Amino acid sequence: MDSQLLEINLISAQRLKPPPGLRRVQSYAVAWVDPSAKLRTRVDRVGGENPTWNEKFIFHVPAGFLADDSPSAVSVEIYAAGGWYLPDSLVGTVRLLIGNERLLRRPRDAPAFAAVGIRRPSGRIHGVLNVGAAILSRVSLRAAEALAWSPAVGYRDLMGDERARIPRIPSRVRTALKDANRDATTSGRGTKEASEEEEAAAEERGGSDGGVVFCGPCFMPFPRRIHLSPSDQNLQIPYPEENPTIR
Repeated sequence: MDSQLLEINLISAQRLKPPPGLRRVQSYAVAWVDPSAKLRTRVDRVGGENPTWNEKFIFHVPAGFLADDSPSAVSVEIYAAGGWYLPDSLVGTVRLLIGNERLLRRPRDAPAFAAVGIRRPSGRIHGVLNVGAAILSRVSLRAAEALAWSPAVGYRDLMGDERARIPRIPSRVRTALKDANRDATTSGRGTKEASEEEEAAAEERGGSDGGVVFCGPCFMPFPRRIHLSPSDQNLQIPYPEENPTIR
């Protein structure tokens, strides 16, 4: 077959490090195969440094993308929402090598689970992203219609579900994630805690793209490293003028 349907489930993350200047993390994740078609999760406002999203995305990918020896990857960026006054800040990035998951050796619709280290802007690995991946044998009519207009689509966008609720992770998925985390730790794919002094020094050496943000009416500047969130045009999915209704 010329193309396949790849499902990526951004399940949760653990031990995120808040960006400088933020005491608490309210995070979301952005995933893409093609940078022109980026998809994002909702913002987790209650999980803090251990957010849960459990959101699934479907990507049209060429057959060679899934090969065991393929260097192709799904890119993920995790952001901390800045609220009304501050830009969103980059927490870390993940590059999920699809070939490592051996999806072509698994039955269709049977997900593989992995725990992947999150690379901070300083270059250090800190935290873990729990993710699932599967090759789909079929999709719903609504998803097929959306994929005819875009190479990627999210389930939440299809359902129009914007409710701020905590998604429930099935017990079998939690078990698989525990195994993936244990395997990642023993194989060296896990993360090690870096000291606050080392992190601060690494952030300071990371470059000059930081800026100064003024703290509202007091106008007292404090240094803060700023990373702009992805452009909105890459996060929008082009749909036909009249969206099909759910049957």
